[in-house]
Amino acid sequence: MAVKAFSYDDAGIREDLLSELTNYSPRENQLVSGLATTEAKNTLHSWLIKSLGSVKTNAYVEGADASYDVQNPTRLSNLTQVFLEGWQITDTDIAVNRASGDRKAEEIADALAELKNDMEYALMRGSLVTGNGSNAARQLRGLKLSLSLLTNGSGVSMPEKTFNDYLQMVWDNTNVEVNAVYCPIYIKRKIAGYSGAATDKTISIDDKRLVNAVDVYTSDAASLVKLFKHRYVTVSGDTNYDIVGLNEDYARIAYLIKPHNVDVGRTGLAEKGFVTTELTLEVLNPKAGFWVTNIQ
Repeated sequence: MAVKAFSYDDAGIREDLLSELTNYSPRENQLVSGLATTEAKNTLHSWLIKSLGSVKTNAYVEGADASYDVQNPTRLSNLTQVFLEGWQITDTDIAVNRASGDRKAEEIADALAELKNDMEYALMRGSLVTGNGSNAARQLRGLKLSLSLLTNGSGVSMPEKTFNDYLQMVWDNTNVEVNAVYCPIYIKRKIAGYSGAATDKTISIDDKRLVNAVDVYTSDAASLVKLFKHRYVTVSGDTNYDIVGLNEDYARIAYLIKPHNVDVGRTGLAEKGFVTTELTLEVLNPKAGFWVTNIQ
């Protein structure tokens, strides 16, 4: 009786491995990708803000001398933070025939993606730390702690009227409108159900975060507010949910050192290096946004 050749026993069959690598880790960086950038010149980065005098009844007798209302500028500051992510590949791993291509390029790309995620986390949640030259790193102050319009939602649900009250709070204090809201996906879904919510395809293509369509909210308090789900507005340990609103024209990322890769000297049978950047956050007007905690 002839013996049939079955695939189960054939060691010569090549594996069916897709020549593509899928990375499942989240890579959503609304602040890093969306805010304008500028240049920092020192680790202590400062900028000036100034306001006009209060509105008044302005009526003078003919020939009277003017009165003077001098408004001096105020200095705001933030510290730059050093971000660093290492990579290392053995010579053997570089030499072998891999399904997903160049391992070194892959590791550098992954390190940059991790660096970007860490930047996003700091820009949203960073706490100012002065640091020192030995064992304490400088840390920047993130967006939440840079805003002065703070509200506790008292652990209750956020109806549409309350959301509009938060938007109006910014206009009342600055005469500018919120144009972006960052929130957990649960809160974004809630806002998307409000009567003022819509999907809009007319937003400026200058915003690199917007692809095809974007969820927006419009009301008397603010027009065309872009709604972004954000992974770091609320994290484990927070009470209920947070939401942050901002006029993005008043926030910028200031780079002391732009993101780049550095190959370092060998110490064995491997290539290694790191990607790094140093930056801080400018909030040009602390009242140009709001931070609400503890909402449902």
